[in-house]
Amino acid sequence: MEQAIYLLILPLVAALVSLTSERLASIFTPAASFLTAALSTELLAGGYRASTGTFYADWYSLVITTIVVWIYFFASLASIYYVERVERPFFSLRYYWSLISLFALTMIFTALVSNLGWMWIGLEGTTIVSALLIITDGKKRNVEGAWRYMIIASAGLGIAFLSIVIAYSSAGTLDVRHLTLTGKSALLVSVFALIGFGTKVGLFPMHSWLPDAHGSAPSPVSAMLSGTLLPTALLVYLRIFQSARETGITLLAGVLTLLVASVLMASQRFLKRLLAYSSMDMMGVAVIGIALSPHHPALLRLVFILLAVHAFSKGALFIAGGNLVKACGTREIGDIRGVLSSTKLTGYSLSLSALSVTGAPPFATFLAELVILGTAVTINRWWALLIGTGLLLSFLALNWHSARMVFGEGRKIELPLGEELIPFAMTLTALGISLYAWYLVLTGGLVI
Repeated sequence: MEQAIYLLILPLVAALVSLTSERLASIFTPAASFLTAALSTELLAGGYRASTGTFYADWYSLVITTIVVWIYFFASLASIYYVERVERPFFSLRYYWSLISLFALTMIFTALVSNLGWMWIGLEGTTIVSALLIITDGKKRNVEGAWRYMIIASAGLGIAFLSIVIAYSSAGTLDVRHLTLTGKSALLVSVFALIGFGTKVGLFPMHSWLPDAHGSAPSPVSAMLSGTLLPTALLVYLRIFQSARETGITLLAGVLTLLVASVLMASQRFLKRLLAYSSMDMMGVAVIGIALSPHHPALLRLVFILLAVHAFSKGALFIAGGNLVKACGTREIGDIRGVLSSTKLTGYSLSLSALSVTGAPPFATFLAELVILGTAVTINRWWALLIGTGLLLSFLALNWHSARMVFGEGRKIELPLGEELIPFAMTLTALGISLYAWYLVLTGGLVI
């Protein structure tokens, strides 16, 4: 675990350094996040594995960690532009920089520990840190959104704690490497875990914090909330699922989340709320994939590839969308028009990322959703019909809204090149991951 420990040390150092000076923070945080991302990528590519008393690094936890640190890097770059626009911050902006690093640190910690109790503590830490980040702007709606988020997330984690207590009383351990749940205890733990950890994942009906938090949070923070926090919480539920194997209720939760999110997306007027419901939609797809994974050996890996592509694509959408909201002076989708004619890079980022998130080829989300749908058909055609309906509705909803903003005529939109390059680079990264996934499939490195 000697190498992986630096994944915790570097963000911690960045958080402490940021407290000394805002200017130093704006330089040191992107540098530290890039080093952390490079190290995590090297560990993942090199097949690094570790198992000690406290920490456990397998392929799934390293994928989540790598997602976290790369989105942390891109969010820190976007934050350089964001802090210049904050007129009346709730607190000194050096605290904002420190909290960004602490947010990444709490998620990395959650992904790498081996004990469900420590995972719960890590997620509780993410709630506190991210709530403070949401109120950076100091506006009334930010404070209200953060307050609602704190109440709902804390209530959810309280129920999650109950699932951990039941798991320990039944199995005598909380170490995910040795945790085995059977019978009624498995069902009970799974139900409480789906409600509790599912609140942080954004599953229906515990999803109501998502639009409030995203509608209020700074765009770089929204990118981290959607691209990294939700998958980190999902990893915790996966550990419980692997111990309990309760596929029925997991599949039901995923399908309901997918269907409800796709309907809510279609009726949205506000851009960031639309993207929040899109995140909910993708978590529903991922939960369905987890539920069906016992029936298909490669499906779980495809789910995590989907999470990686979603993280970069949704991060690009939130950052590009935040730039447009600021440039146009409106949060309403109907008032943003002709993006491609004014700012081509942002137009490309919006349209390609929307296609990526909703599962259009050649993005790996299409591959994952295709295998999920095919697996569902072999099990139960009615489940497959519901899943296919949700996927189709969400595809049409997000891309219809995206096309309305990207094409046509609108007022002139001017954005600094650097602000446009960040989401565009994230979109290209999602495409790169997708092409690599297809390469693995074609060469037999990933059998589907």
